[in-house]
Amino acid sequence: MTILMDNQMKMFINKGSIFFIVLTSLILSGCSMVPEDLRVNDNAPLVSFADVRAEPNTNTGLNARWGGVIAKIENQKNRTMIEVVNFPLNSYSRPITSQKTQGRFKIYYKGLLDPVVYKKGKSVTAVGTIGNSEKGKIGEQDYVYPILNANYVHLWKKIKRVDVSIMQQPFWYTPSYWNYYPTYPYSTVIIERNGANKVAQPAHKKH
Repeated sequence: MTILMDNQMKMFINKGSIFFIVLTSLILSGCSMVPEDLRVNDNAPLVSFADVRAEPNTNTGLNARWGGVIAKIENQKNRTMIEVVNFPLNSYSRPITSQKTQGRFKIYYKGLLDPVVYKKGKSVTAVGTIGNSEKGKIGEQDYVYPILNANYVHLWKKIKRVDVSIMQQPFWYTPSYWNYYPTYPYSTVIIERNGANKVAQPAHKKH
């Protein structure tokens, strides 16, 4: 009985170790991957939104990658204007909307972006060059908008989070031990990778 118990414990530990190694690697790779069209050369400096807000028109022509939530979109002749509420970006350039905003900026994109798709409330990240700031208003208040002339505008899909726990006994098939060992939960985890959801979950042995 002791040998059977040891073998089953080793099998349980091995399966659990493999699952957590695979899950960790998926999470790390998912969090570090920037969408291809938003990537820049490793040595290319990116000017922050805060720097442009603090010193308008001193960084014109330099590269930037900003993101946030769409407040307004307007199709103009030969281009699209998107007004964005700025938020800091995470490791794969998605806006972190739970953090404090630093203000607003405008994206100008040469071409048509459909307002039905790029609608108010959606998260976007854009990469391009900084233009001259523009004076405008937010409501009745004057505001100076930093400008990003975008080469690409990435629209992020909504993240869906699911947590489904599966209770599993390490000694399923040893009835004499059922009352002596606790259960061990596994959870289904949703991983966001470039706007596409990937599900990592433990494999179940068929009997």
